[in-house]
Amino acid sequence: MNFRYKLMEFMRGRYGLDNMFYVIFAVAAALAFINCFIRSFVLQMIVYALGVYAFFRVLSRNTEARARENRRVNEIINRAKKRMDTARQRKADTTHIYKKCPHCRATLRLPRTKGKHSTVCPRCNKKFSVRVFREIK
Repeated sequence: MNFRYKLMEFMRGRYGLDNMFYVIFAVAAALAFINCFIRSFVLQMIVYALGVYAFFRVLSRNTEARARENRRVNEIINRAKKRMDTARQRKADTTHIYKKCPHCRATLRLPRTKGKHSTVCPRCNKKFSVRVFREIK
């Protein structure tokens, strides 16, 4: 119990674990796995540096800077998740196709009807043609 109390006292005011720690640790683990096959001294030093930096962040007392770094990483992770969800939803949508307007680059959701069609972009009101190769299954 005494060791646990001393550890709690040591960690008081320190930043601790966050998502960026897990990202850095996962990258270091992946590079270490790759290095099992490549056997590069430089890659091993990069793995060690990432590990040291990850634990530096855990023990850091500058919590504001670490929270700011973690917010940036969370924003990047959330953007990637949103893109993957959008791609998954579009793939599951079998009744529509998604095309970009060649003029304003807006993404349009159009019915999947085989053949060549012309459509008007609701954002820029320009007319363009769309070709659909497969119809609904």
